[in-house]
Amino acid sequence: QVGEQDLALGFKFNAKGTIDCYEGEMELLPESGARRREIDFNMVDGDFKVFQGKWSVQEVDGAGISAGQEFQTTLSYVVELEPKLWVPVRLLEGRICKEIKTNLICIREEAERIQRLLDE
Repeated sequence: QVGEQDLALGFKFNAKGTIDCYEGEMELLPESGARRREIDFNMVDGDFKVFQGKWSVQEVDGAGISAGQEFQTTLSYVVELEPKLWVPVRLLEGRICKEIKTNLICIREEAERIQRLLDE
């Protein structure tokens, strides 16, 4: 994975890493009967001391959602990172949060587009 971000005050941040990803089995959650799957990731080589986290996709009960829908899906993302070198963490943190939000919105829009096509 390779990334580059323009930060405030003219700073540019570049990073690269080799990431191992592990897709977990589908879980049935006992309290709700909903299903969940997680994808864990961990950097094994690269520009961070720590870069790890997970994606989680979980069914949520359909109560209170649009007619015709059985359930809705929640996608969440958790990441922990620690740079090796001195980096203005406050500048980087804000930018990463913004990028994650943008990525999650794009994933939601694509999932909704695909669902609309399936419903036609």
